[in-house]
Amino acid sequence: MLAFDHLVIATNHPLQDQMTFEENYRIKGIPGGRHDSWGTFNHLSHLKNHCYLEWIGIENEKIASQSDNPLIQQLALALSSGRQGPIQFALRTTDMNHYIDTWDKKGISYKGPFPGSREKTDGSILKWRMLFPEAADLTLPFLIEWEGSYRPDDAYLINTQSFNKIQTGVPDIEQTVDLYQKIYCLGTPENPTEKSLPFSWDLANGKLVLSKDEGIHVDLEGAKI
Repeated sequence: MLAFDHLVIATNHPLQDQMTFEENYRIKGIPGGRHDSWGTFNHLSHLKNHCYLEWIGIENEKIASQSDNPLIQQLALALSSGRQGPIQFALRTTDMNHYIDTWDKKGISYKGPFPGSREKTDGSILKWRMLFPEAADLTLPFLIEWEGSYRPDDAYLINTQSFNKIQTGVPDIEQTVDLYQKIYCLGTPENPTEKSLPFSWDLANGKLVLSKDEGIHVDLEGAKI
């Protein structure tokens, strides 16, 4: 089963925005690290049920603007147009090759997998892979697969609050429900009596919700983004 992995928050000031969030909600954060090949850096807040919030910014615009990674392209476009806040989210898998094989068989277009890495504050290197499904006029959440554990070694740095749900607004709910089922191998969603209301699926650590509201919203214990 897929899990919610992390929320991507675009910002010109990752540390300041993370600290403001910490002051408001008492959800502590830590430095993430630098992605030298993308020209970006981040600060993180790890949550109890194996997911996190990422405030990501650009420190080398030239490198970022030349990246072929769809997430970095989306980040660069958002910040250059003055748009800050949640722009994307990742769903975690432990078998990315299964999705690659399935998408190839179904004729689903995608980019990747893209290798990722960053130097942690202790000097060690964290590695992962990212896979981006494509659909016309719709930005879809990407898949991520980690090499080893991305969680802090010190349990104190993991917050006691849990993630509850990720909600993303889409223009056509019925069409997007079908698309999500096909791409992410999801079952029948929990659906309301009225088709204009949100649809949802259970993830390994919370819920994924589609609604007609705009933007991406995350519900945590004691906080909303």
